[in-house]
Amino acid sequence: MALVAIVILLAILEYQFFSFKVGMARGKYDIKAPAISGHEVFDRYYRVHMNTLEQLIVFIPAILIFAHFGNPTYAAGLGSFYLV
Repeated sequence: MALVAIVILLAILEYQFFSFKVGMARGKYDIKAPAISGHEVFDRYYRVHMNTLEQLIVFIPAILIFAHFGNPTYAAGLGSFYLV
C-alpha cells in the first residue's frame, strides 16, 4: 500500500506543479484572476490543469479500490502510467 500512497502523492504533486504553471502563465500573459481565457497559450495551460483535476477525481478512488481489493503492487504500477 505504500507504493500506492507514493503514486497518489506524485499525482497530487504533479497537479500542484500544473497549478503553479497556470499562475506563472497568468502573470506572463496578463490574465487577471477571475478570467479563465484570454491568450491561446494560457488557455492551454489552464486546460491541462483542469483536465488533470477532472481525472484526479476518478483516479484516486480507483487506485485505492484496486489496491484494497486487488493487488497493491499492480495498482501502483498501473497508476504510475497516469503520471506519464
